[in-house]
Amino acid sequence: MQVNLKKSLYLGLAALTFASVAGATTASATTANAASHHVVKTTKKHAKKATKKRAKKAAKTVTFKVTKSLDQSLVYKSTGKNAIFTKPGGVKNNKLKVSKSDMSSKANSTSSNDLFMAYQQVRTSRGVHYYKVVSFDKKVRGYVYVKGVQKIDNPTTQAAKPSITTGYVTTNNVYNLPVGYKFAADSSIKNFNGINFSADKFTVDDAVTVYGGDTYYKITDQKNPLINGWIKASDFNVNMPDAVKNAQNTAQNAANAIHVTYVNRNNFGSTVDTKTINPSGMNTTTGTYGINDVVNAINASLKGSSYNNVVASDISKSNLNNLSTVNKGDNLTVLITPQTTKSPVNYTLSQVKDQGTVNQSVSELKTGSLNNVSVSQNLKDSLFNGYSNSAFNYSNFKSQLLSYGAPMNTFTGNGTNSNYTYKFNAAMTETHAANPNLFDSNNQLISNATFSDVSSQNGNKGLNLVYDVIDNSTGKTVSTTPNGTTSLF
Repeated sequence: MQVNLKKSLYLGLAALTFASVAGATTASATTANAASHHVVKTTKKHAKKATKKRAKKAAKTVTFKVTKSLDQSLVYKSTGKNAIFTKPGGVKNNKLKVSKSDMSSKANSTSSNDLFMAYQQVRTSRGVHYYKVVSFDKKVRGYVYVKGVQKIDNPTTQAAKPSITTGYVTTNNVYNLPVGYKFAADSSIKNFNGINFSADKFTVDDAVTVYGGDTYYKITDQKNPLINGWIKASDFNVNMPDAVKNAQNTAQNAANAIHVTYVNRNNFGSTVDTKTINPSGMNTTTGTYGINDVVNAINASLKGSSYNNVVASDISKSNLNNLSTVNKGDNLTVLITPQTTKSPVNYTLSQVKDQGTVNQSVSELKTGSLNNVSVSQNLKDSLFNGYSNSAFNYSNFKSQLLSYGAPMNTFTGNGTNSNYTYKFNAAMTETHAANPNLFDSNNQLISNATFSDVSSQNGNKGLNLVYDVIDNSTGKTVSTTPNGTTSLF
């Protein structure tokens, strides 16, 4: 019985031990299995994420390709809606070339330099279309969204030729083709190697108007057909330009001139001056001038010189003694005599009446109604006195006596005119109407107007100085009827 009991215990322990080992083995296998499944699931998850990441990254990379070449004869202008870039939008390393703001300015520009030629159309991997463009002045090249430019029709159109197609070219800017004629057109200025064609007549052969409104004429020189090209319409004139006329007159005057040497009669025959003069009335058949025309021309040349006028007997010729006529090109010697006696210039004062109305006029102002002014004797002598044939220096006269703060700029009235102030009116004084021998018909100062000229104008009343009469109580310009004859000095 004990033997059986021991045997039973032994078998029980063995069985228990085996069960424990089996259980442990089973447990280990189960744990390993679970770990293995976990690793596989994690790897798949990471792989899936990596694939998505790569796909996302690939989706962000934008590429482009040319879809078509465009007609390069077409012209485009900016719409102002889009900028220009170095590459289509979204492409790596893309940079701004022309901002949207600048493109907006180009949209409103009338310059052909701000037009574009589009020569490629491209599509990005996102399906967006762009044009590759270049500006007419070739300073801008890049990509713009297709709605950033628009095609324009006929940037260069046929224009009407002038009604008179023969005339003169007033510029040296003769172009190979009109500026803005078309993209890549040679619009450079032709080089005619310094040829002066300003006096040549040209014929207008054609006319076009380019974008922006400038009209150009195609011209050909009638004298030299090799001189041709395009000019702006404003540089064509049917009449010979004044500069050309003057140049031709100068050349003609030089050919027809008489050469005069002026000698001081009182100073041992010393030479005072030499001049080239052109008398009027030349006989074109014989190339001669009458002696009276020569004397008048010489006296005109002495105007303002402080020398007396001459007569025919004061003139001698080096080649002939007969002074009834003088040949063009002759050399003359003229004896001139300096003036020695000065005389004062005549002057009067006037007022502006009914100023600013249709009845505005200028009337004489009696100096007796004005208070005297203080001017030194030396200043009076230097400004009012001069030789009859010496130039009257109005600018100096005005500066010393008439400018603001000078003695004759403002007068005060006396007696019944004591309520008035008299202020110098330069604008009314410095006109041909007020002083016809001192100011020309364009109201420009005649620089060589003499004391005699000034004194003899206005019916020998002389220099007419015009004043505004101001009522001191109201500050308004009024008209008065002053009287009196006393001197201002």
